[in-house]
Amino acid sequence: MTRQWLRQLKPDQDRPHHEPALSPAAVSAMTALLGPDPVRWAVQTADTMAAEILEQVPEHGGGPAPVATLRRSTESTVLAALRLLLIETTGEGATPPDEALEGCRECARRGIALDRVLRGVRLGHARLTQELTSAVEQYVPTGERLGELRRVTEELFAHADTHASLLAECYIAERDRWRGSDEAARRTTIDDLLAARPVDPEAATRRLRYDVTRTHLAAVLWCDAAEDPLPAAERLQHTAAALACTAGAGHTLMIPVGADTAWLWLYAPDDLVGLPDRVRAGTDRAPGVRLALGPPAHGTAGMRRSHYGAREAERVARLAPGNWLTDYHEVRLFALATADPEHARWFVHELLGPLASDGARVQELRETLRVYLAEERSLRAAAGTLHVARNTVTYRVKRAEELLPPATLTGSTLELRLALELARTLLG
Repeated sequence: MTRQWLRQLKPDQDRPHHEPALSPAAVSAMTALLGPDPVRWAVQTADTMAAEILEQVPEHGGGPAPVATLRRSTESTVLAALRLLLIETTGEGATPPDEALEGCRECARRGIALDRVLRGVRLGHARLTQELTSAVEQYVPTGERLGELRRVTEELFAHADTHASLLAECYIAERDRWRGSDEAARRTTIDDLLAARPVDPEAATRRLRYDVTRTHLAAVLWCDAAEDPLPAAERLQHTAAALACTAGAGHTLMIPVGADTAWLWLYAPDDLVGLPDRVRAGTDRAPGVRLALGPPAHGTAGMRRSHYGAREAERVARLAPGNWLTDYHEVRLFALATADPEHARWFVHELLGPLASDGARVQELRETLRVYLAEERSLRAAAGTLHVARNTVTYRVKRAEELLPPATLTGSTLELRLALELARTLLG
């Protein structure tokens, strides 16, 4: 029996939509099997699962890279469950997908307790069961609904039980391997440095094979879902070496933090002027690799400072995909103002009112007002920057101001300028 109702699944238009975390090849394969709408339903359901896991078991979070790993794990799990349910089987293909296994190994390397890992697994399967139960009630004819609900529930329970057992075995094997590795000792030293715990510089230098007393430039590298024959780890390594060559750094320290993310430190070059532009122009990066640079800083405290600057630049870069290189100095104001992204969005909508609406026309008005204020209200300078006539700037500024709340027009220009800068990324 083939469950054709699974091919009728559609995402909820009232819930957020995100791009898939899995590779385009994996998404294409499942789209060919299920159809585009069921795959979008799966991505939406997986995002809901990930959000609930992060809320109930926050250890699974800790930055963009762990969240991306979790999203790949939940997406692959939902799609694997749909594949199993589509054509009823007797336990075939019950092995967790590779993305879920890798997420489990990463949890072991990060020291997340097994009971917390399995708590996340149970939460995810409970949400999936709830979503599929709702789908049965929506898409299965009334006379067949009760029997189908029972069968789907039983199959999902058996699948979840096997899934949890195999993930526990994977976790224990990786934990035991990791505990005795040199990689674990290096990661422990890095964790101590980043937590600002006391570290002996000489011992840290020996263990890391990297001089922690120098001036450092930190970076975060990660792979987007690009089609490329090279594994992500090789692409990250290639780009890290190319960055060091461009920057003139003789030595680097690279710490993998997931299947497609790495932290990097290198000795800061003597000439820092224009470094981001030199990196953009001269770095032979691998396909799909993106890079965030931190501010240069000295010593063990500087390794921490530069790293957290790079992490903030990474966070901003993931909010606004596009540029492959993001430098902390170029986005530090935005990073500071969006430390709480939800609060930042409230601020933008409160300050801009109707000017924060969707649509190309309103976006054009926002951008014109932003440039006009940045050019100190010079119509000529704004027109030159925007490559339009002065009269066009005058008209657009007038229309933009008509959309602003009265309190904003009479309030702080600094707040208005900040809201307009934030809107470029938060609103598009």
